[in-house]
Amino acid sequence: MRLLKFLPLLLMVSCIDLITQKTVYNSLYFKGGSWIEMARIDSMKLESNDFTLQFWVSGGEVDTNEAPTLFSIIDSTDKTILALLRDSNKQNSITTVINSKVSKHDISNLDWSGSGNFYLISLLFSDISGVRMYVDSTIIFEVDSLIKNGGEKLIAGALANEDRTILENFWYGYIDEIRLWNTRLADSTIKFQSKHSDKLGENYRYTMNGEEIFTYLDSLIGIWRLNFEDSLSVIEDDSGYNNDGIIYTKTGYSVELSKKGAQ
Repeated sequence: MRLLKFLPLLLMVSCIDLITQKTVYNSLYFKGGSWIEMARIDSMKLESNDFTLQFWVSGGEVDTNEAPTLFSIIDSTDKTILALLRDSNKQNSITTVINSKVSKHDISNLDWSGSGNFYLISLLFSDISGVRMYVDSTIIFEVDSLIKNGGEKLIAGALANEDRTILENFWYGYIDEIRLWNTRLADSTIKFQSKHSDKLGENYRYTMNGEEIFTYLDSLIGIWRLNFEDSLSVIEDDSGYNNDGIIYTKTGYSVELSKKGAQ
């Protein structure tokens, strides 16, 4: 009899749990034919040509011979200033396009086969040092090429020109998070981030001699966490600068919400 007294309460608690529980998705799974379009780079509070672009990504099954594109930056003359692609037939390869120059890089600890491994891809830009790329904490290459942020658009998931009249080489795989910083991050920061996917840095703000010191985290001008509870077409920018992205999908294609993620 005592158990029966508590039974309604137990049922009520169970019902509340069922109502409040929500499925949280950690990434978007691209299967070709879809891409994310960000604001023009010159509107993203970039104060110089020193900046850092990062992606937490994983591979997936590819059903095309075209090299899937993780992201591209293309100017108003349709010239590819910068792009990063994966080889559709080789699971440990990255192809970069910098100022229309194409280079291929084989990476021993990379596997695009859909194994579930997420990688932090970091590209650092500087007027003085050129371009440096990391996969996790490993430097893949360094070149002296300069990238100017003169009004180009950032496209995640496709090669596309400014007016979206050319769309090709769509991404196959997962994208968990995209970050844009208006500074060239330090090597130590990249290494820390690659080991701690849920953290942006080791230190936030700290006090020295009674004065509050602002860290490099104040240079974060775009962060798109592809974590959803429901299907959305807008990718919100959580940096506070409101540089929201928009998901576009060709007819017959779709983007899936996925529980897989770097975190």
